[in-house]
Amino acid sequence: MEFIKQEIHNFTWKVKNAMQFTIDDTINLPENLMDMERLVLVKGNVVIDDTQAMVDRFQIKGTLNYQILYSADKDGNAFDSMTGKVPFVEYINADGTEENDYIEVHTSLNDLTVTMLHSRKLSLKALVGIDYQVKENENFEAVTSIEQGDNAEILKGNISMMTLKLQKKQTMQVEEQVEIPANKPNIYQVIWKSMTVTCTQIKPSDGYLLASGKLNIFLIYTAEEDNMPLQYFTMDVPFEQRIGEESCSEDMISGSFLSLDQYHITVVPDESGEDRLIDLAAEFTVEIKLYGNEEMQLVQDAYSTDMEIEPEWKDFTVQHLLVRNCAKAKISDVVEMPKQQSVLQICNVEGSVSIDETERTAKGIMVEGVVGTQITYLNKEENGALSSTTFDIPFSYEIEVNGMKNEVTYSIVPFLDQITALQQSDSQIEVKAEVSLEVLAFTNEQTRAVLAMALNPINLERKKTLPGVIGYIVKKGDTLWSIAKNYYTTADRIREMNNLESDQIKTGDKLVILKE
Repeated sequence: MEFIKQEIHNFTWKVKNAMQFTIDDTINLPENLMDMERLVLVKGNVVIDDTQAMVDRFQIKGTLNYQILYSADKDGNAFDSMTGKVPFVEYINADGTEENDYIEVHTSLNDLTVTMLHSRKLSLKALVGIDYQVKENENFEAVTSIEQGDNAEILKGNISMMTLKLQKKQTMQVEEQVEIPANKPNIYQVIWKSMTVTCTQIKPSDGYLLASGKLNIFLIYTAEEDNMPLQYFTMDVPFEQRIGEESCSEDMISGSFLSLDQYHITVVPDESGEDRLIDLAAEFTVEIKLYGNEEMQLVQDAYSTDMEIEPEWKDFTVQHLLVRNCAKAKISDVVEMPKQQSVLQICNVEGSVSIDETERTAKGIMVEGVVGTQITYLNKEENGALSSTTFDIPFSYEIEVNGMKNEVTYSIVPFLDQITALQQSDSQIEVKAEVSLEVLAFTNEQTRAVLAMALNPINLERKKTLPGVIGYIVKKGDTLWSIAKNYYTTADRIREMNNLESDQIKTGDKLVILKE
């Protein structure tokens, strides 16, 4: 008996959880920088460099990148800035994890607090949020057909399943050149430069993925002319880039996403030699996940009237796509400025979004999260000194998912699409944000495949004890196939003896069975 087999690539979601950990460090100012008088702006992001699955836990290695702007004199006329990295290694407990599992990690910088210890030293404390999923990859060969020759009866079944066609990480570079706004003077010295990303999307197409989004640029600088105040501007720079992938097709389901790792903003002269152009270079990590539906026919059972066939089965979970959707949550709140701070003018607002908790509901999934907001402004209380403050704006949003049950597995990835800040008074600011919640949900069905079959001599003693002609009443759960197998005959012979037009039988039917 010869088997024809097909390789099946499957995955099972084993562990899904969220947690937080802290990073503490002290920072000494480099010798070439001026002494600190007052902190103005602090910004950071977390980059995961490596994940390693272990038994009941996994390891993550990464870096916290930080950027700090400070004033070097009491009048706020002299500024200096510094950047740096804090490496970290964390071990996350995750019961059931094994060394060959795939770990998918989403990080968020939930809080970053930098405090002056003295004019040359800083204390840095960060709270990092981790949303992780542990997936077990199953690769095995299942029997799809059997070469006849042993008088065997074969039962086949069609299986439809959503499979993970491609999963990998890679980097992507985006380079753009833009001109500063026409109403702004030429750049003399850059004080602060910042980049965030909004409206990110990755769409599959035939032979490639199309990545798009907006680079949000914020620049503070001094002008060439003397006695001019600090200059600043913001701009959105759209980008679109192809990621070549031969195995990609337009009908695939994407669970891919972009994360900004690092960036460079460089001022260059234009054709007239004036510093009015900006070169932008952004480096992204691209987490590629592509799902596709696969139809296959597998052997489910076999028997023979001449020998005993003992199948070797493997139970596994088949996943079906329930929903792939992008929900839009609109968030609005009025925040109060801290004491001794009032707004003369808002310069910029940046934000990030993180999910704290998700819960199944009767209608779908309830999402609890936070939009972290950083507002840069001119402080009226300090004669228009450049300042910044942060706010955490909580939100709740229910994503409608029809057919949401306990056996459904899902993932939700948040993206910030837009954030604005409108001054209401000296002490109040209205913040509005739009958040995309990309949900990917699967239903799970238990099935089994035949890996191999053992051939043994037939049990002649049992076969002899069965009468030649049997009157049989169909029981619950019986099929024509199971009855034929049990009584050493064939489904075709039972249909012929009972004048049945199909294999359909129901409980209580009376059949005449003739043993082969």
